[in-house]
Amino acid sequence: MAHMTTTTRAYRIDVEFFSGGDLFASDTISFHIEDGADVWIAAYLAAEASTYFNLRIPDLSYSFSFVPSFPDDPAPTSPAGGLKPVCRDCGCDMLARDASARWDVQRQAWAISDVYDCTFCDLCNAESDDLARWVPENDLTPFDRFAAALADALSSPELAFDSMFHLFCVDHALAHTVEDARTEWIEAVTQRSSANGVDRLHGREGDHA
Repeated sequence: MAHMTTTTRAYRIDVEFFSGGDLFASDTISFHIEDGADVWIAAYLAAEASTYFNLRIPDLSYSFSFVPSFPDDPAPTSPAGGLKPVCRDCGCDMLARDASARWDVQRQAWAISDVYDCTFCDLCNAESDDLARWVPENDLTPFDRFAAALADALSSPELAFDSMFHLFCVDHALAHTVEDARTEWIEAVTQRSSANGVDRLHGREGDHA
């Protein structure tokens, strides 16, 4: 039986950590990734695994640069824009993490002191400490594609900005085809229109009573 060989590459980054824009720590971090994996996502994860990345620190931010293995090695190409976490199971970007907050007397405001490891997906209800995977911020999620396809099937692109339509898609994206969801949406809108008509009729009758 042939054995698959996995090739990995080693990288190092210099990371600077800031509080309110003031540098308070620096760190050099090494990590390995498999060929084909996104080095920038791995670098962000490595930076946030540092002991200096502590969300109790006010206005925490950081920046990093790659340390070349050899002086003439180019740095990896930077992705256009930032990153966002999506659900490992369904691809949705509607993720949440619980946190605790404590009152900051000096700032007179609640300040986040801890963000818990567990991540929760609002769409598929998955829950795990390693649920999130990182993708470029402009990537369309399966939910985005479903909502866009449904709005297109209804010939109503403006529905993309409708909060009721968004909630409808949350309820239907995982278990319905676009065509089935289209039928249910039309039925729901028809029922609402009929109910509103009856309410208006009763209102007019009340006015004449």
